[in-house]
Amino acid sequence: MRFLLLFPFSFRLFAFCFLLFFFCLFTFNLSSIEVEGHLTEDTTWSPDNNPYHVIDDVYVDYDVTLTILPGTIVKFNAARLANYQDMDNFVYYNGANIAKMLQVDGKLIADGTEEEPITFTRIQDSLYYHWGIIYLTEFADLCSFKYCHFEYSAYLLIVLGIIPNAAISIYNEEAIIEHCDFVDNFTGVNAQFFTERIIIKDNDFYNIDNISPSYPGYHVKGGVSISPSVTTESCMVLLAGNSFMETDVSWGHVDIRSNTHAYILDNFFLGESGIHADMESDFGSYIYNNEFINCDYSGGIFGGEEDNSIYIKKNNFIGGNDGIDIDDAYVEITDNYFEGCDLYSGIHNTGKAYNNISNNGNFRLPGYLEVSNNISFNGNYVGVEVSWRNISCQNNLTINNDYAIGSGGTVTYNNCVFIENEEINYFPISGNPVFRNCIIDFELEYPLIDGGGNIIVDSLQAQTLFEDIQNGDFHLIEGSLAIDAGFDTLGYYYPFDMDYNHRVWDGDNNGTAIIDIGPYEYNSPSFGGIEGFTYNPTTGEPVDYVLLKINNQPGEFTFSDSLGNFQYKLPAGIYDVYAERVFYEEVIEYEVEVFDGQFTQVLIPMLETVDVENIQYSIFNFQLRNFPNPFNQETTISFNSSRKDAKDAKIEIFNVKGQKVKTFGAFPNGSLGTRCVVWNGTDENHKPVSSGIYLYKLKVNDKTLVARKCILLK
Repeated sequence: MRFLLLFPFSFRLFAFCFLLFFFCLFTFNLSSIEVEGHLTEDTTWSPDNNPYHVIDDVYVDYDVTLTILPGTIVKFNAARLANYQDMDNFVYYNGANIAKMLQVDGKLIADGTEEEPITFTRIQDSLYYHWGIIYLTEFADLCSFKYCHFEYSAYLLIVLGIIPNAAISIYNEEAIIEHCDFVDNFTGVNAQFFTERIIIKDNDFYNIDNISPSYPGYHVKGGVSISPSVTTESCMVLLAGNSFMETDVSWGHVDIRSNTHAYILDNFFLGESGIHADMESDFGSYIYNNEFINCDYSGGIFGGEEDNSIYIKKNNFIGGNDGIDIDDAYVEITDNYFEGCDLYSGIHNTGKAYNNISNNGNFRLPGYLEVSNNISFNGNYVGVEVSWRNISCQNNLTINNDYAIGSGGTVTYNNCVFIENEEINYFPISGNPVFRNCIIDFELEYPLIDGGGNIIVDSLQAQTLFEDIQNGDFHLIEGSLAIDAGFDTLGYYYPFDMDYNHRVWDGDNNGTAIIDIGPYEYNSPSFGGIEGFTYNPTTGEPVDYVLLKINNQPGEFTFSDSLGNFQYKLPAGIYDVYAERVFYEEVIEYEVEVFDGQFTQVLIPMLETVDVENIQYSIFNFQLRNFPNPFNQETTISFNSSRKDAKDAKIEIFNVKGQKVKTFGAFPNGSLGTRCVVWNGTDENHKPVSSGIYLYKLKVNDKTLVARKCILLK
């Protein structure tokens, strides 16, 4: 630096300015594009022009499409939001909004990639500053957001009564949001008024600074809020594979109300509140295979409305306050696991509760529910409380809780186990509870009624009932007093035990099958059922998260997983399988026969409700088929095409698990017309494959154009 002092002052000033210019050039992006006003023709935003600065509200006009390419960065002018005095900066209708928005009356396609996501953020990098919203008005077409990053959005008061308050505010009929992440937004996704179909899949929602440290946290709605107009016939929402991390919210990470038909599955909820369910839809909603960890404000699933039908199945609730706290609804609570939290189904509920396990929590079901095959142990309050109602309660296990039952009421306990609980009842006994064919460790004295067949055990005998009573394995052990000791009225019970094995079985091999006491049937065989794959017959690709209902009974259901696979246990019989998913046509597979101990394979083709013309074009042009079908020795797979690139086609065969079995191709002749291959039921190593359903796909230039299924019967 000293040598610069040898030069004149004017030269030193010039050198300093020159270095400062290059410092700014490399430190700041001086090539940002300022955008504002109306887009009147189709427009593309590209990362070549990063970043885009939204300095005033941008409008995508009717019949105009804005396409945002992967890697693009969009920054909105933001405003201070640290207290109520700052809220005027987010008011649009008086023309003074400082926080800017993107309003879509046409169509917005913001599909990034995992390697190059699209970013929506603020211009001012300050903790207290937030931009407005992306507002899909009621006129907007289907919009898509994939691999996008949203941070620091708040809300905008458009007019009185319309306050979009999410990074993506949906007021139109439909939207798709996949693989995005939402950080420190007032709400991630909000849908209102006219919304009919939404997919919110594989996204992450979390808050770090919770809007701003001093802003009232109870106003924050968290991840997803769905409340369509009551005039909407039904809003179908697929909410799957998302992660909702700890935020300061009171109404739930997911707040679903009004006329919503929701499929909520495979999500992860951590902290505060999980799902606020106040749906009023006649179609019912499904909460399946979710994980709730430490939901300690309002609980994992809470709410309830008079017209609710909620099916809660195969969820895990760990820690927190209430795992479930639902009232005023029809509920079916099945196959769930609770640890360190409570299950409460209110006194106004109707429905069913079976095959649930509660460890170190309270199991309270005082409503009009059928209660069967449940386990409650190590609870700090009531084991299985079914009180105040004239109901029957069968094959439940209550062990090592503070109290065995609630007030008793007029409940009849059939084939239940009550052992090692501190006290019999918590509330004073009301009514005359009846115990019939139960295993208990207390005397039945008035007002408790002995209905006959009960077995009274001491502490030593209690240890000989189950496989491992200390570690929570309550399967019956050989010679257990519970085997074939139940009250044998099959019509009262579900035909399965907690493992979905046959409920009534001859466990002691004396030639007479009698139901066992407790939730498990000793040594009984498993059901068979259905298993298979949901797929798009045009592309051959799996269709994930399809709801499958047996005989269209809403409580008898499962979902295909993220790869399209499904399995469901059923007694032997003939069933119709109903399949439905957002943006797909409903499908019915009729007369599927199930045999004991076997799984019948079912492939379910799902046709998209969009782009139907392209689907029909592909099928018509290629006419893919096989004959005979079903086949025993071999089958001929053929296709007929007028396309010149058909010479590059190949046939690929897959099993129901999606594993490739065989490939035929490429076809050497370039002539147009029919091409055939013969499949003899072997794999690539010329080894015979097993009987079952197989999917074969026609691919051209590595793009699947159409797919079909065939059945191999040996």
